[in-house]
Amino acid sequence: MSAVSELYEQALAVRTCAYIPYSKFAVGAAIMSASGKIYTGCNVENVSYPCGTCAEAGAIAAMNAAGERLIQDIVVVADSSSLISPCGACLQRIFEFSDKNTKIHLADLAGVKKTYTIAELLPAAFDEKELRR
Repeated sequence: MSAVSELYEQALAVRTCAYIPYSKFAVGAAIMSASGKIYTGCNVENVSYPCGTCAEAGAIAAMNAAGERLIQDIVVVADSSSLISPCGACLQRIFEFSDKNTKIHLADLAGVKKTYTIAELLPAAFDEKELRR
């Protein structure tokens, strides 16, 4: 099984753990870090919508909690009539832990359908250069 296939399977599996009583829209994400380890996350809603957590954010937090800092690949999967891309906040989160080779794979319930680099999805990312005076 390829690395992307394994990520897809894990993202699909963790999607079933999503806490989605309000939107009923489950999302799963799986990250392969530079070390080859896989970290997963699912969306977790809250009745106060801004307090919810995206699947990508959960996977990134798990990766960081394990002491890793570089995303090699990430798969995001949802059951939607069109492929979903990470939201703007999650693209910025992914960018923070990416390099020019990081791939973002978008999937539906049938499999991975499109692959992008972080630069393709967030071409004008905010980075540490913006903080220099």
